[in-house]
Amino acid sequence: MFEPRRHSRREFCRWGLAGSLWTAVGWRASPPQVARPFSLGRSRWPLVGGLRLAAAGARSARGASMLPQLDAYGGIAGQGAGLTAGGPRFHTRQVNGRWLLVTPAGNPYWMLGVFDVDLSAARFDHQASASQRAISLAKYGSEQVWAWQAVRRLRAWGFNCLAEYANEYALPMPLYGRRDGNPGRMPCMAMIRPSRFSLTNRWGYAPGPVKDIVSATDPEVYNEWRGSTTPDVFDPNFAVYARNEAAALAQHLGHSPFMVGVASDDSDDIYGFGPGPDLPAARLHPHIGWLVLISNPVQDANPVQGAHYGDSRVHSKHALRDALRQRYGSVDRLNQAWGARYTSFDSEGGWPHGQGLLDESGRGAWLGRGGTRMLGASAALQADLDAFLYQYAKTYFQAVGAALRGSFAGYLVFGPATLNGWNGLTRAPILRAAGGAVDVVQACAASDEVLRLTVASTGDVPLVTWTGMAANADSGLYAYPQPSAGAPMYGSQAQRGAAYAAAVAGEFTRAAGSRHVVVGTKFWAFADSWPEKMNWGLVSLRDNAYDGREAVRRPGRDPWGFPTGGEGRDFGDSLTAIADANRALYQRLGAELQG
Repeated sequence: MFEPRRHSRREFCRWGLAGSLWTAVGWRASPPQVARPFSLGRSRWPLVGGLRLAAAGARSARGASMLPQLDAYGGIAGQGAGLTAGGPRFHTRQVNGRWLLVTPAGNPYWMLGVFDVDLSAARFDHQASASQRAISLAKYGSEQVWAWQAVRRLRAWGFNCLAEYANEYALPMPLYGRRDGNPGRMPCMAMIRPSRFSLTNRWGYAPGPVKDIVSATDPEVYNEWRGSTTPDVFDPNFAVYARNEAAALAQHLGHSPFMVGVASDDSDDIYGFGPGPDLPAARLHPHIGWLVLISNPVQDANPVQGAHYGDSRVHSKHALRDALRQRYGSVDRLNQAWGARYTSFDSEGGWPHGQGLLDESGRGAWLGRGGTRMLGASAALQADLDAFLYQYAKTYFQAVGAALRGSFAGYLVFGPATLNGWNGLTRAPILRAAGGAVDVVQACAASDEVLRLTVASTGDVPLVTWTGMAANADSGLYAYPQPSAGAPMYGSQAQRGAAYAAAVAGEFTRAAGSRHVVVGTKFWAFADSWPEKMNWGLVSLRDNAYDGREAVRRPGRDPWGFPTGGEGRDFGDSLTAIADANRALYQRLGAELQG
């Protein structure tokens, strides 16, 4: 794995997504070495042909005969379910009020993805001698064998997609000159991350680095969370960076039919794309328009990013100034609408204490209280900042959309993963811009109200959601019962599995009016997270599945003969309910299409 895993989780309904897909290009590293050769014997690694959601030897027999037959990509084949004549890429289609992903074979596919199918080197025992990576490599003998088995396990549990941040050995396409990809041939997602890496111009994809809006604000005024970044998307370097990053990724990955699509970013890298104040959420993001308004219009360097700028202009601040000048014509009219006292649209005395609009640093009383709700600010000011927020988001989506469509022609363009963080609601101007630009919006839809309000902004566009929940008390992280406020936490693995089943069934059933827009969900994550002290995983840090048999103290063997056990306690079973829910969803989809 070339992408270092982050040591904090800022967004539930968050992260995404295609680490190794992306980082295999990004780090330009040489291919990792396989620890020892491994033979794909027919008895142990059967060829993948007509796939079913559950693998022999690792599935429940209950209802297995009722599972629909699947094509090579995991789409429902036969039984009159074919939607199109097929084609070289995954695509979308609406059938009887339901949006669906469609495989290259022309069959319906409801995405059941898993994020971060990878190995973490974070050491988690008291002697700092063990990590998920070290334990897994000792168990399987090599990273390649671990990845082959990870895909087999995922398929056995009813999943059908490697979501973003997947290990390169898990991918279905051959990389670094290898003849074959993973024999499991599970469809996958890719992702670029211009909002993060353009800030340092990593790998030199642009003439220079892009500025961070958060760093351009005065910490005496904006003294809330400053650990995230918001890119200056009006900087021409941003579009150049996105275009060249996408081109490099396409050159590395090729154009496999097993790639479902490419995500435009990780939403964690765009502070302000998270939840706004319209609905309650565990955490709220400030308004990007407000951040831009109070930012320094000039930035020569950013010590945090280690960046120096040949072009010192903060382009977003000047774009806001230009938009307000065009709208109002004179600064007097702007002052009247906002209740402000600016002397010019430009600088009069210099930021942060001058009197011009460009000098605004957040000290003007007319801005209201705080950048999240702007309580007390005039309706005109809030409307103007909403209008600029739409232009900011539209500029962002135009840049990343052009980059991805230019290098990945014919592939689905997914929005950043994932909007509506913390089970909240991203601001409407951002959702509106996303809906007008991408093929598939990635956003949480935790309730009927969130889905309704999301679709009211995005329009009739397919949606892929985020699913994640934990049961720390019944996991390898039992010593950390509640490590993060706002996390969806359950008391047992059984409750966690039931919660997943309810969530997935709800998202398949839930509609916005008469439209079923959800075409899939992605589960966070394959393994537990030691840095976050969270039981996000389908497997423990010791690579034991939470199925009531592997993640226990007593040593044993999994259905494929690999060793299990060695946990500090015996943990419960969430995977039976998870696997049953995944199979039941495909049974329901098959029955619906037949009807």
